Amino acid sequence: MLLVLGGAAAYLGLRQRLATTAELPVGMELVPGNALVTLTMTTDENQWTRLRQLGTPESQKSLDRLLVTWRDRILNANGYRFRTDIEPWIGDQVTLAFLPAAGGDGATERVLLVPIEEPLKAQELLSEPRNGVNWVGRDYRDIKIQSIKTATGETLESAVLDQQWLVLASGTSGIEAVIDSFDGEGSMADSNAYRQAIKHVQMPSSLVQLYVNVPAASSVLAGSDALPGINGLVAAVDLLPNGLDIEASTWLGPEDQPVYGDMANGRSWTPERLPESTVLLLSTGSIGPLWQALSEAEQLTALLPIAPAALAEGLKTQTGLDFENDILPWLGREVTFALLPPAAGDKAASATAPMGQLALMAEVSDRDAAEAIWTQLDEVMVSRFRFDVQPSQTATLPMNRLVSYYGGIAMGHGWLDKNVTFFGVGAEVLDAIAPSPRKSLKANQAFQTLLDISPQEHNGYFFIDFDRIHDLQGTVPFPTLPDGSIFSAVKTLGVTTTVQDERNLSYDIFVELPKGRRVKPLPAPDVSNAKPDDANAEE
Repeated sequence: MLLVLGGAAAYLGLRQRLATTAELPVGMELVPGNALVTLTMTTDENQWTRLRQLGTPESQKSLDRLLVTWRDRILNANGYRFRTDIEPWIGDQVTLAFLPAAGGDGATERVLLVPIEEPLKAQELLSEPRNGVNWVGRDYRDIKIQSIKTATGETLESAVLDQQWLVLASGTSGIEAVIDSFDGEGSMADSNAYRQAIKHVQMPSSLVQLYVNVPAASSVLAGSDALPGINGLVAAVDLLPNGLDIEASTWLGPEDQPVYGDMANGRSWTPERLPESTVLLLSTGSIGPLWQALSEAEQLTALLPIAPAALAEGLKTQTGLDFENDILPWLGREVTFALLPPAAGDKAASATAPMGQLALMAEVSDRDAAEAIWTQLDEVMVSRFRFDVQPSQTATLPMNRLVSYYGGIAMGHGWLDKNVTFFGVGAEVLDAIAPSPRKSLKANQAFQTLLDISPQEHNGYFFIDFDRIHDLQGTVPFPTLPDGSIFSAVKTLGVTTTVQDERNLSYDIFVELPKGRRVKPLPAPDVSNAKPDDANAEE
């Protein structure tokens, strides 16, 4: 469950230009080691057109505005046009790095690293300013730096390194830090943890590659300690006909406990056990080690909407069952929690948002112990909550239906095979999962896409159908979904988590997007609108 919430990712780069011993995203050997965030982006215009064709009309317009803003700011405001002036000499990718500004006041500086494929063609372009742009030269470590005053009033710093790189920076400390890395001082290429994480993802045709120094970026950019327990994140994004294929990796910091060591990967039965209509899914293939990690590492519990200790306490208060002593010892490898659509009767009768149905399935290592707990639970539900226990069976598998004396609540538990047990809440949940669903989750096209891009052996799933869960907002303890046209375009999100070692997790992620309208070329440049503040607009 925890393992799939870490969400976002990494990419094994296409090339290296200066001497390095491992393949890295382009330019990382020049990015200072204290970088907060880096984005490595393709320069293939066809890939960006494919991205623009995904999403709702509103999200497509938002993306187009964002692309136009950055195009006007970086190129058009300096008198350049991509297709005629830049494309003939630029490399396949560029990297944008966000660095902490000098002085440590929470500000950042942006640095753009542009590889030069054709030095002679680039030299023609960079020999003199255009479009009323003023250049003022200075030297740093024998490298010529041009301070550029653009037509829109913005000041940029630029330099050409060894006829291989064009560097553009928003301030003097940023470009000087890159030159320091060029001269052999520390860079991202020297980070062991970063190199190890990169190895776990392979995506040679990526649209975007991402690196985040999570503690530093959270502090400087967000002013908070977001994603505690995660020291770094790398990711790569590729395009699919119906969405985004993301590969990612995260790692713990040197002072964090190596909590993943006892967590194992394996094949999952979850996709065959849940119905195609599943709204939300959380699963783990290592419930015992995971629970121990959550109990021992407080920074990890902060990632969850409800603390595990609070859940265990609530279970004990209501039923008298101690999770760690009464249940955990007989739980096997895999445990799955799912939210299913409301029962048909609930949809018709509810004047407000209908309640979803809950299903909990678990592999067991001691069936007798599990049976004893179910018997104890039945006794509590009868004596304390006035439920009626109705024994039955499906395909020779035993189960009990628990029906409230007061009506309105139905529960059940039983067995799906000799070592998989279940507990459900909802009038139709037993029919949906026992002994097996009529159409399994593997028949869900979005989830099948997730399976196609994921390894067969892994540690857990996270899956959410945003269209369906939107109808259940307020009736289930799930965080409020973000606003904005880009977020609202996401139809489903699926994540498969794999344990790489005691400190590293990797993720295979599928983001389903609708196929949008055919797009026209981006609007013609408007230099008068290319103001510095526009680049920070979300939409």
